[in-house]
Amino acid sequence: MKQIYRLESFTFYETDNIAVHLSQMAADGWALSSVGRYFWKYTAIEPEKRTYGITFFPDVSAFDTEPSEAQEDFIGYCEEAGWNYVTQWQQMQIFYTTEENPIPLETDETLRLETTHRAMRKNYLSGMAALFVLICIQLFQCVSRLQKDLPRYLTDFTQWFLLLLFFVLGVYALADCLIYFRWRKKSLAAVEAGGCCLPVGKGMRVMKKLYFWLIIFLFWGVFLSMSAQGFDKVFLGVLLMMIIYFAIVSLASFLLRKKKVSRNVHRGVLIALACILPVITTAVSLQYLMNQKESTEGKETYTSTLSDGTTYTTVLEKDTLPLTTADLTEVPEDAIYSTSCEKESSFLAKRLDCSQSTPGGSPEAPEFSYEVLEVSYDFLIEPCIRAYQKPFLPQFADSESWEPISISDTDSAWQFHGGDGARPYYLAQKDNRLVYIRFYWQVQEDALEKALHILFAENL
Repeated sequence: MKQIYRLESFTFYETDNIAVHLSQMAADGWALSSVGRYFWKYTAIEPEKRTYGITFFPDVSAFDTEPSEAQEDFIGYCEEAGWNYVTQWQQMQIFYTTEENPIPLETDETLRLETTHRAMRKNYLSGMAALFVLICIQLFQCVSRLQKDLPRYLTDFTQWFLLLLFFVLGVYALADCLIYFRWRKKSLAAVEAGGCCLPVGKGMRVMKKLYFWLIIFLFWGVFLSMSAQGFDKVFLGVLLMMIIYFAIVSLASFLLRKKKVSRNVHRGVLIALACILPVITTAVSLQYLMNQKESTEGKETYTSTLSDGTTYTTVLEKDTLPLTTADLTEVPEDAIYSTSCEKESSFLAKRLDCSQSTPGGSPEAPEFSYEVLEVSYDFLIEPCIRAYQKPFLPQFADSESWEPISISDTDSAWQFHGGDGARPYYLAQKDNRLVYIRFYWQVQEDALEKALHILFAENL
């Protein structure tokens, strides 16, 4: 028997539109068989004129493994009236009849509106409220990260895609609830005036489809951005864990339904899985990451021997730097360096992040790190300066400060002061570019000016 699955975009309470759609599908030779979490299943039939009727039975729970006695009585009553039971979608009960003038499933519009609201409150609204709270938490975390390290996140497309993704999800959850309450308010007024519940406009389905494709686009954006940063395996790993997680929960629910366990047992097992599985997957992921060893094939390494005789091998990065310690001071001939240089850009800024360091156990040599940030808009300059000048740790806020200094060919410059006095950490600004540089030796003024001159001239 031929079957198809369709991704439908109906809102839970638009029963009139669902009934019209199912009648049209039957006329085209497809009868609804079941409603899944995301897809609706249809079975091929001879084209038939069917009238579908939809009502709500609020006492149904998603954790029921078989119809309750009250629900079976309700279905039997509907079948006696000429309506054939098809399936259910949460509390929604779907019937059809081939009679020309069937007895209406519901004749009391006030009761119909009340049962609809009870079902929405129990199922749909509670889910949307939970989603909205979770999204708000994620948005708060994203904004907190942006505030803590604004210069870095200005150039990180992944963070912006995630921020936009959570924002869209949050707006959708809130808008969906507000639209329902607006529909309910208008329907209440219509029923009180002696009319019927109002139909849900087609715009809702159009909005849902646009929302679906927008979410797909944003997920794709997150994947491409993470791939560009070399984190594509992380994204795919998280996606795989989510698939496994939902597969385990779905399989457990299927087996529990097959065993016909009680509603409370079904609910308890799924809640336990929802709590335990994330902990297990997180522990497995951390264990995997801790056991991962960076491949040294084809890379330059340095091996040092610790005091207890054990050896430690460090992979030496050999990126080309626009500014090296040798440009500013004398470097020992036996110096061993690892040099890294990362470039990122977005529509808001361009950033260059470089460091030149010696691995543990190697001969001592001058080290430093620096960051060059070029913002696209002037209004971002001051927030980025404040972000660079934030205390390393909140508890040290009273003992740390950035004091203005005079450096030629810059608009502004500052030096960091900690509890033990001035340190060789500098921040300089010229036009829309900021340079933040940390020396690990006492740099001379002429060397500092030379470093800033090179970095301000560097083409990002």
